[in-house]
Formats: sequence, structure tokens, C-alpha cells
Amino acid sequence: MRIPRPLLASLLLSTSFLGHAQGFGTLDANDVRMVVHANGFIGDNPGVPVGVEVPAFSGLRTMSAGGLWVTGMTTDGQARVAAHLYPGAQDFVPGPLTTDGSASITPETILQYDRVWIVSAAQIEMHQAYFACLQDPECDVNAEFPDGYTIPPTFLSWPAMGDVSAGQATYLAPFVDIGADGSYEPENGDHPCILGDKALYAIFNDAGGEHLASGSSAIGLEVHLMAFAYDDNPALDQTVFVQQKIIQRGTQSLTDLRIGHYADFDIGCSNDDIIGTDVLRSLVYVLNGDDTDEDCIGASGYGAAPPIFGMAVLKGPLLEQDGLDNAQTAEELYVNGTGYADGTIDNERLGLSGSIAYYREGSAFMTDPEIPGHFMTYDRMMWKNTLLQTYGGTGYDTSSGTVPALFCFPGSSDPEGLGTGGDPQPAWSADLNVLGTSRDPRVLASMGPGTLEPGEHINLLLAYTYVRSGASDPLANVAALQARVDSLITFALDIPGMFNEQTNGAMPCAAPDAPNAINEMQHPRLTLYPVPADGELYLHALALRSTDLISIHDMQGRLVLSFFAQGPTTRIEISALPPGAYSVRANTDGAIFHGRFIKE
Repeated sequence: MRIPRPLLASLLLSTSFLGHAQGFGTLDANDVRMVVHANGFIGDNPGVPVGVEVPAFSGLRTMSAGGLWVTGMTTDGQARVAAHLYPGAQDFVPGPLTTDGSASITPETILQYDRVWIVSAAQIEMHQAYFACLQDPECDVNAEFPDGYTIPPTFLSWPAMGDVSAGQATYLAPFVDIGADGSYEPENGDHPCILGDKALYAIFNDAGGEHLASGSSAIGLEVHLMAFAYDDNPALDQTVFVQQKIIQRGTQSLTDLRIGHYADFDIGCSNDDIIGTDVLRSLVYVLNGDDTDEDCIGASGYGAAPPIFGMAVLKGPLLEQDGLDNAQTAEELYVNGTGYADGTIDNERLGLSGSIAYYREGSAFMTDPEIPGHFMTYDRMMWKNTLLQTYGGTGYDTSSGTVPALFCFPGSSDPEGLGTGGDPQPAWSADLNVLGTSRDPRVLASMGPGTLEPGEHINLLLAYTYVRSGASDPLANVAALQARVDSLITFALDIPGMFNEQTNGAMPCAAPDAPNAINEMQHPRLTLYPVPADGELYLHALALRSTDLISIHDMQGRLVLSFFAQGPTTRIEISALPPGAYSVRANTDGAIFHGRFIKE
């Protein structure tokens, strides 16, 4: 995807198969259960009707459905949509497409990939230990593995390599190539590459069948999804990361491209849920509209002091290259995202560009999409009748003098008026009394506009996270969620290779066009703590010396502090800084270290 600066062949299968993929996997980690289908849909399955369940095995649900939307216009003016919606209403099917421009797939390939691969770090460590022992003359494999060792079936079937004879890409799922021979051979020590302590993987596309969600013609997208979670890290409690790599395998160029992620959030009983947006954190969230979440329509409620659940965009699409290290400015609509004013050229990524909430029931203009045009308008912050979302109330107002709004229910998180044309507005939050008959909100988080060219890759990272502060006022949970997301942003920036397109753009240990795929090119980073910070901030990097210059910039790229390091660890007094997000740069011995923090 290329974001402008300053501002196929389809093979139809039976609809009974395409209603939703038969294969699915359950990521059970970090006190969360998330169900992911082989076609990338996150949500309910007849066998595991939880979608996203937190705490795990509690029977309490925070999201029933969610997934990817891609919308845009062809060069001849035709709308194109590929979207997840609900079981039985999907535009995606399992499997990789051909790379010859036809973006085709056979029914046999779809069935072959109608599954989700689940791998744990513990399995990988055991696999590594076994093969390391085999190579070590001093290691007695019979003593170390008295019961022998069996390679996990998931390793043997891992979709590391495509069928080149069938026109697929040589490399698909990431793997560690121990022999550096360009082949995936788990029997010789190769193994899947995952993030987190447990992960699941799926490959899917929008060209293998009829678009039952949107009714649109196909685009030719192939998508690789990895959902992963970490155990025993308090900063990442009850959080699941979802990484997506989107590839245009077809010959169409799309303009006015928007990438959306929709979520049918449910805090237990969905009838009294309300939606919010944190603009600067690229975050959308759901909370209960009152202080008690009762049971309703067959769903168990969380009871008193219910939790909050959010979806944050941690890694958005790259902006179009311009040879500059751009600052973030409200005028260019880039006040969130990553890579700004950090000393690196052309690594800037877009954050959340807009959000809109629609409903299971209520006004006909504000309910689930039914035709391609509805997906297009929602992804552009317009209602089904093409009227722009407006600021205040429900977001739908036909009277004169209204203010168009890019973000729904931002509270006070948009002090510069990013979503209202640079004209700051009073705080706006959802209210059950104002919403009236609108029930069970869904929310769409959108990024764009941009363009998508044949062969282009887009790499994204989202986080789904849960917080229950115990406060009786649901709004008190918002601050706790914001602190959690600040930690997630800081953590994601330090994942090796995550923000470097040269390492596969998605995974740190495999490249789509290089056989030995474990070289990790990463930019040096500062460790910053605490995050968020208030009176003082500590910076740490072993390479820092007392002669190295450190500078702090605000989100408009303006220099606000400059000083010399105190050695590997430097204490900074920041109490005088206004609340907000800041970037930090340190220059040492020809290298540039960078980081980011939030001042409360």
C-alpha cells in the first residue's frame, strides 16, 4: 500500500463450502482464547462458540466476530471489496494463489489449506535441542531423550514452501532454514518461525470463490495471518497480537485503497455496549454502557465492574517513499503511526485513519453492510446512504451546520482536531441514552487512502487486549486500557525485524525470495521506562556514552529537549512537558537509536 504524501480469474465453488472455512484453530494462551478460521475470519465456530473469550474458559466473550476489509477502485472506476463479516457471509477462502497474474486456485488446493497450523515455542525449543544434540559429539541423545523424539505433525505439514509446479510462490510460511539449502526439511532440523510463546498460522485469499459477504468481484488478494501471544509478561496480559501480510497476486491496480479491520465486540451482553476511539493510540474499544453487565440473548454477562476490550493498530502500511524522515503533522493527517522523526528515511507508517460504529439494529443507514457500496462507504467514514459521519450524538445528523468526523466517539483523545479538519471539538463519547434503539455495536478501524499495485505487499500488526480494573465506573477502564496499549506499542517496536521490510516485511526469520531467511536487520532501539511516564523517564542502551547527544521531539517533529547521555542509563526530568506522545533519538558512534514514550 502506498499512502500519498500531503495528503482475475475467479474459480467458483459451492456456497455450502464457502459459507465459512471448515478448518479452524484456537489460540489458547495468556488467559485468552481466540478462534481463527482457515479463511482468516476471527470468530464463532459451531464447535467453539466463543470468538474471543477472556478470561480463557470462563464462558465470557469480548468479541464474536472480526476480520479484514480491503476496499478500493479499479483504474476503470469499478468498486472492489474483499471482506470478512460473519459465518456464512465471507469473501475469503483458504489457500495461496498463483503468482502468474491470474491469481487462481484449484478446489484441491483450497481443501489442502483448509486448516490452521498451531505451534508453540516449547515445541520449537525441543526440536532445536534434539537436533543440536545429534550434531554434538559430547551429547548422548539416548540419555537426553530417553523416550526418543517425534517431530510434531504441525512441523511436518507447515506450509513453508508453495507448489511451484502449480504456480504458487516458492516460500509461504516463515521458517528457519538450518541447512541454508533453500528447502524446508524438518527431518534435518528446520522448523517453523513464530512470534510469541504460542502462535497459529493461516493462508487465505479472496479469489477462490464467490464473495458472499460483499457481493463484489474478486481483487486477487493472498493473505498470511499469524496470531500469537506471550505468557508470563505482565505488560502483555490478556493480549493477542495478529499479524497480516497482504499480497496483490492479481493484475489490478487499486486506487483510493482502504484497509479496514472490523470487530463485532461484545462485553458479555452486547445490548448495552458502547464504542470508543483513542485517536493518538490508533485504538478502538468497547465498554459497557453502565456499571453492570447483565446476561442477555443467551450470552453471559460480566456482572458488576465489567471490563474493557480494545483493538489497536500497532503497525500500519508504509507511506509512499519521498526520501525524507518525515515529522508528524496534523496538516498531513499523520499524528499517529510509527517511524516519524526517528532518523530513518522512508520508514513512516500510517496509523488509524478513521473509525465508525454501526449496529445490529437501529436506523437502516447504520446497520450491517449488505452490498459492495456499503462496505465502501463505511471504510470511508460514511453511512450506507453515503452521508458523512458527523461529530456528536450518534454520528448521524442530517441537519445543517454539522461537522464531518473521521473518528467515532473519540472522547478527548483528538485535541488537535485531526478527525474534524483541524478544528478541535468538545469531547464526544457514546451514551446509551443518546443511542436509543441502536444495539450491539460493531466498529470498523480504517487505514488509508492509498494505492495497491500488482505484486505489492502490505504488512500489518494489530493487538486485541483486555483490561478489568475493578472500577465501578466503566469509563475508569479507559485509562487502564490506554496504559496497556502504550506498553504494547513499546513492545511491538522492539520485536526484531517487525518494522523492517527487508526481512520479509512480516517475519524476522524468513524472506519470501531468499532461501536462508534468518538474517534479522533491525534498527537499534532505546529501552524507555516507565511507559507511560509522568515526572521522570529513564533511557537505556548499552552502547550509549556520556558524549552522545539525545533529543526529544513532539509529534509535530519539533525539538523539545536536547541533552547529553549520562552513560548506558540516563534519567530525564519530563514533568514540564505537556501530556502526549514523543519520540527520542540518540546518536552514538555513527548509529542512531530511537524510541517513543507517552507523557501523562
